[in-house]
Amino acid sequence: MITIDGSSGGGQLLRSSLSLSALTKNPFRMINIRGKRNNPGLQRQHLTAVNAISKICNAKVSGNEIHSKEIEFIPSKVVSGKYKFDIGTAGSTTLVLQTLLPPLIFAEDKSEIEITGGTANPLAPPVFDIKEVFLWHLEKIGIKVDIEIIKEGFYPKGGGKIRATIYPAKEIKELKLQESKEGHYEETKITTVSSDELRIKEVCSRMIKGFKLNFPVGIRINSEENYVKTMNSGCYIHTNYSYNGCKIGMSVLGEMTKKSEDLGRECAVQLLEEIKSGATTDHFTADQLLIYMAIKGSGKIRVSQITEHMKTNIYVIKKFFDVKFIINNNIIQCQK
Repeated sequence: MITIDGSSGGGQLLRSSLSLSALTKNPFRMINIRGKRNNPGLQRQHLTAVNAISKICNAKVSGNEIHSKEIEFIPSKVVSGKYKFDIGTAGSTTLVLQTLLPPLIFAEDKSEIEITGGTANPLAPPVFDIKEVFLWHLEKIGIKVDIEIIKEGFYPKGGGKIRATIYPAKEIKELKLQESKEGHYEETKITTVSSDELRIKEVCSRMIKGFKLNFPVGIRINSEENYVKTMNSGCYIHTNYSYNGCKIGMSVLGEMTKKSEDLGRECAVQLLEEIKSGATTDHFTADQLLIYMAIKGSGKIRVSQITEHMKTNIYVIKKFFDVKFIINNNIIQCQK
């Protein structure tokens, strides 16, 4: 049984371990779960991920309770089907989904997953980020996942709901994004989401305005405003920039103390930093792609920075796969 010290990371370490264990059928034991966090142990969102993936692979689990700092996970066969999971809080639906994807991609038949919780959370990709950027990358390597946003949900009440249809892929292609070059610009897309009660304040159009005023590209920009019914107020802006066969995304979540225009400006500045770095994928998306590079046993991407999340992911991936990651000048290369 693989033993992993969870004090070296947060929820990402746990989620990756669960995904890889279910995929490889290798059991693991994690100690000191989120040991260095202010609220250590399993929180509701993490517990939902544990229980959800244990259900799809008929795992034997011990320690799956709130605030638990140690679990033992023994997976069995992954079973495709229709599943519904409710986090019970505004915890991230997208992070739970990302935990379930790797094993279900290699299941015998397609699966339909419905998850209730938050769709736009601090320190987690909002659902449009997954829909527009992450799944675009998966499609490039032969993985088909459709996602439907049934309802948006913001902190603290949540109540959002997403539905994903995951199609089986017997084999995946190598993710080898070419070095980015100046030029070959294709499109910039802006998607804004706001609670309907904020429509009177024109929150969506003001976020778009703030972005455009701080973004030097003035052509082929497509923008979209979405006012939606939610359990409590919230908003966010997602943008993505397509060029040279690559797609880079960035999202910024609304805050009570920030003007809508400032959210757009912040999103533009952060997206420009990624573009100017020569990255072939943004560092948030790249973190989630490392598992798929390891599954293939090869791949190469360039990122703007090497984050602690990436280091944590690489640490746990190597526990389950006989691969190595070579990092040089922010280029991450995977080899068997």
